[in-house]
Amino acid sequence: MIAPGTAPAWTADGKLAYQQPNGTIVVGGEAGATPQWRPRPVGRELLPDFEQRAPTGLTIAGGPGHWRLGFTSLVDNVGEGPAIILGLRPSGESRMVATQRVELSNGKQRVYRDVGHLRYTNSPPHFHWHLMRFDAFELRTLDGRTLVTDRKSGFCLADHYGLAPGKWNRRPMFFGNCEQGRPHATAVMQGTSVGYTDRYPAFFHGQNVDITHVLTGTYVLVHHVNENLGLHELRYDNNQASVRIRLTWRLGVPSVRVLRSCQATATC
Repeated sequence: MIAPGTAPAWTADGKLAYQQPNGTIVVGGEAGATPQWRPRPVGRELLPDFEQRAPTGLTIAGGPGHWRLGFTSLVDNVGEGPAIILGLRPSGESRMVATQRVELSNGKQRVYRDVGHLRYTNSPPHFHWHLMRFDAFELRTLDGRTLVTDRKSGFCLADHYGLAPGKWNRRPMFFGNCEQGRPHATAVMQGTSVGYTDRYPAFFHGQNVDITHVLTGTYVLVHHVNENLGLHELRYDNNQASVRIRLTWRLGVPSVRVLRSCQATATC
């Protein structure tokens, strides 16, 4: 027989626990107990959904001995709730540990700890805390072999661009600058509200891959958000997008041509 009350669950020592409508916690039949364990708040998770767009604005820069392929990256939040990231810096550490807060339908929040790391990045003219490996870039052969990976310095997530396609009740939450100019900060809040886009242009904070030693040929440039699945999302099948390109060398100078653009796949 299911015990009365809400949020029934089992404690670590095998006792049935639940929360009464008046908020009293009952553990093993004992009302008012105060164990370390607490039942999760009742409520549906309003998760974000990071939709990766195919890279755009491809351009080449550099000179003899060092050529780079630059591109614009865009990631939309098309989910049911904002992506809320809180970075906390352990004592004596240079990086912050990222915690994700997920809004619930009952107005509360669920917390997921250790979902990533943040690093203070010195990249003129911007000096602030970046969420590492939020978006990753690769140049691959047509058979899927990786030739070049990016050296991206991370993302400062904020509601600067309300560009997600479709009709949204856009309510921006994140207006901060990721603790810009504060390398000794111990905490930072950043994120992306529903209907907003994290956009970085070519060559900005590592929006490029090194093509110095890539031969003439046809390749696939892949962008992949939340590659390690550390952040909790509504879905993950739209986390990759790509373009097929033709790279050509003439007299030691490279040029690039986009052959086609492919959403939701890394095999354009």
